Amino acid sequence: MHSRSHARAVPREARALQRRNGPRAVGTGTRSAEPAKAIPDPSTRFVRALAAHAFEVVEGIRSIAQLGPAISVTAARQLAEQRAAVRERQQAFIDARRCAPSPGPAHMCRVEAHIVEAAVVMHTSRRSYSVSMRLEWAHRRWRACDVFVL
Repeated sequence: MHSRSHARAVPREARALQRRNGPRAVGTGTRSAEPAKAIPDPSTRFVRALAAHAFEVVEGIRSIAQLGPAISVTAARQLAEQRAAVRERQQAFIDARRCAPSPGPAHMCRVEAHIVEAAVVMHTSRRSYSVSMRLEWAHRRWRACDVFVL
């Protein structure tokens, strides 16, 4: 009886995987239930757009809520902290200028099967900024879990 209740708790695909590869094949540490081959690379268009939006959030042009499901709660908190620092600097130096960013090419590196680190240089009329992100594959889409505008 005990073995049957356990058999129902484990999905059918996982049981088949256990029979083929042994019990260690299930739960190998990846957060996604999909195999690594099924996870696509994030598109450069998505990464560049997310970097531009993150830069606009920090500069105060866009609200954090507009990024919605593209970022995690932790990334939203990081952007809010960076935004507060930029606003404080703008008030101290009485600098109300707004700058429109132009994203450069995206540089990506897959750290694990479900994690990609990306960097994009944002060019403005005044200077260039670097936006670094850590993206993770969750719920069949890429989502930023860490975002820093340098």
